[in-house]
Amino acid sequence: MRATSKLLALALTATMQSAMAGAVFLDFEDVQTMEQLTSRYASKGVVGSGAAWASTSEACSYGPNGDAGAISFSRTGSCGALFLAQDWTKPAVAGIQSLTLDLADGFVDALSFVYSGSTLGINLSVHVYDASGKELGGGLNGLTGAECNSYVFCNWSNQITLTFQGVGRTVVFSANDQAVLLDDLSFKTVDTQPPGRLPEPASIALTLGALAGLGWTRRRVAR
Repeated sequence: MRATSKLLALALTATMQSAMAGAVFLDFEDVQTMEQLTSRYASKGVVGSGAAWASTSEACSYGPNGDAGAISFSRTGSCGALFLAQDWTKPAVAGIQSLTLDLADGFVDALSFVYSGSTLGINLSVHVYDASGKELGGGLNGLTGAECNSYVFCNWSNQITLTFQGVGRTVVFSANDQAVLLDDLSFKTVDTQPPGRLPEPASIALTLGALAGLGWTRRRVAR
């Protein structure tokens, strides 16, 4: 009986923990052609705006003809990234540009990413805001890049993590125009009930039913 109760407690804890948190991860490997980010990842609860372009690499090939991508970047195992650019088809403009990612369900604790800067002075900053527009934490400022010999972008940072308290709704990346690529963006989110997951009452009922069957089987064996 005590063993069954312990199993019940563990199962319910696991069920509730899986319901309380999730993750959103963007690596842009599904991108086949240059496009403004906007609602590309709306199914994940992410909407982009501003100077945000889902981008392809000229080091990779795409489509039936194996055409090279558009942006001069190289990263092992990667053919997609997020380009911070006002309009990638035109020369870079002077001044700081910003891209914004809004997560409809919010995100908590931290976000992480990697980036590549085409030169040393890229003026990259990252700031998180809640639903009311209040900044959470101190953000990141003054991130730098490094020039490459064979590509415009090839020197990538280690994983950068920005921690904060509260529930973030928006993250804003700002930098010099066409000077930064971002990749492997990861957000810890609150429960969003992914498609295909049973609603919580049904999940709990299923767990209870399975454990009840286990207890019945154990009683039969004991006899």
